[in-house]
Amino acid sequence: MNLKDSVFNKILIIRPRFLGDLILATGMPEVIHQKYPEAQVWVLAETAYADALQNHPGIAGVIPFDASRKNNLFYLLKSLAEMRGHKFDVVLDLFGNPRTARMTYLSGAPVRVGYDLRGRSWAYTELAKPTSDPLPSGRRPVTEAYLDQLRALGFVTNGAYKTFLYVTDEEKAYVRKLFDRAGIKPGQKTVAIAPGASWQAKHWPLERFVELGHHLQSVGVRPLYIFGPKDADLAKEFEEKMNKDWLFINQPNLRGLIAFIQAADALVANDAGPMHVGPAVGTPTLGIFGPGEPEIWFPYGAPHEAAYHEVPCSHCGLETCPLMACMDHLETETIALKVMKLLKSKR
Repeated sequence: MNLKDSVFNKILIIRPRFLGDLILATGMPEVIHQKYPEAQVWVLAETAYADALQNHPGIAGVIPFDASRKNNLFYLLKSLAEMRGHKFDVVLDLFGNPRTARMTYLSGAPVRVGYDLRGRSWAYTELAKPTSDPLPSGRRPVTEAYLDQLRALGFVTNGAYKTFLYVTDEEKAYVRKLFDRAGIKPGQKTVAIAPGASWQAKHWPLERFVELGHHLQSVGVRPLYIFGPKDADLAKEFEEKMNKDWLFINQPNLRGLIAFIQAADALVANDAGPMHVGPAVGTPTLGIFGPGEPEIWFPYGAPHEAAYHEVPCSHCGLETCPLMACMDHLETETIALKVMKLLKSKR
């Protein structure tokens, strides 16, 4: 098969987890439609994150996958039957673990693309090999790895890669109503702040997030603190330290999280899922990095910026750290200056 000259009408992207990784994949439909404007692009995503893709103009449909039932044979057979029923021309396995490799193989698609990984390459008809040199860490930007799958099909991917999430007018009106109740007048600056993260080592100290709130308040900016369902202990600790005039949003649903971040004039977040929401909805974003690598996980240009301090043990990738030297070097004053710069760039 001459893939370069082939026409694909229905394409499935498999990217089940996590929220940030899924959002990073939302730029793929635009690249696909540059070559195949009429193609249907579908996404298989975990149920917990599938709502993020609602109303995305480039996505024809979403196949939700319930990870809590991944060992239920009857559920798996039903999911496989649904996937095969769509009769996809192409499946792109952006995740590349053994489970998604099997799903890709059993999809029935004549063209199946994945990475050349040990024990998984058998599932694919086309292997997405690196098309650019690795970074000093030996790894490559995640969006480049995604695009390698399209390059394996003959795509030319020279343009800018842009992630995208859609916020409805109803969602915008809902947030505006809550802002009105909180006394935020139209035109008053707000900064969404997400202090949570999946790893302990990715947490900028909560005390500094609190200090940041006081600084913003002193210059007339209203801070909006958002905590997810996995941040219960952190949210409780924050509630004991917060100023009563700050907005405290505890465990919003996913669509609410996206809408609040879209409504803010800037976003400050640790290296976690909410950080990726900002660029996808057009909110200038400051991502705070510790053990992670911004050159891999923060593929966003200006006005977005990554706050990162290089130390001898950088790029460690540790989930927990007794030192946290990289985070300790990020002073509140430095972050505050970067936030004030972002506030001038909100479109």
